[in-house]
Amino acid sequence: MDATAYEEASKQALEGLESMLFGVENPMVQFKRASYPELFQSYYQKHEPVIAAMENVYQSGEDQQGWCQQLAVRLADLAEGPLKAIEKKSKREDQQLNFNMVLATYLFPAILEYRGRCSGPVTDAMVEVWNKRYKVNVGKATYEKIEEGFHRKFCYITTAVCESLGKEDDCYELELLRHYRDTYLMGTREGRALVEEYYDIAPTIVTRINRQENRAQVYQQIWNEYLKPCIRYIEGQNLQECESCYTDMVLELKGRYIA
Repeated sequence: MDATAYEEASKQALEGLESMLFGVENPMVQFKRASYPELFQSYYQKHEPVIAAMENVYQSGEDQQGWCQQLAVRLADLAEGPLKAIEKKSKREDQQLNFNMVLATYLFPAILEYRGRCSGPVTDAMVEVWNKRYKVNVGKATYEKIEEGFHRKFCYITTAVCESLGKEDDCYELELLRHYRDTYLMGTREGRALVEEYYDIAPTIVTRINRQENRAQVYQQIWNEYLKPCIRYIEGQNLQECESCYTDMVLELKGRYIA
């Protein structure tokens, strides 16, 4: 690659990151098993030329590590202005979560999907710079790995409740709650601890509820008092309020069926 082509590819890659970061609307709301595959493929096809430019510069340049770092810093810089412009802390945190979601479910998987020599090093650099800059814990995964996650059935209590109400395993409510668990809760130390505790006790709780004659009423109560409000909080992007409600559910059910 001659100097002119190298400069053009560098410019295309660096400028293209803006579209890759800002080009997904409502990433948390749209992350559903029925819609995600098509949305991801559309995203990938749109931004494949940008990723190809990243790869061309990586293979042609002498400082490959420096190029990865340059892309990573550029990505982090793009988010800084919009985040600083949001005065209210809770709104700023919600926007941070949206950015994290775009990275975890679109941008990183798209670069990895390209399967270039730069795919691993570039995403590694981006993860390191992003997490250090914004003090978060965003990870990377391939599209295939994310798609596999849609077919796991891990939400013991919420699944039991939804089944009792005649809802399917891939219903809107379950997918929304699973997504909240995998993105918001698993993104913090406290959230991960809560999820781990939940999965330690949830199978026992469900077993004990199912032994009761009034189990339908119990599940209806859990739905009314905890899960339905959680869903409304997520839809309104009130994610911290949802965590509080989720915590109250875990503690109340633990005290009722485990203690």
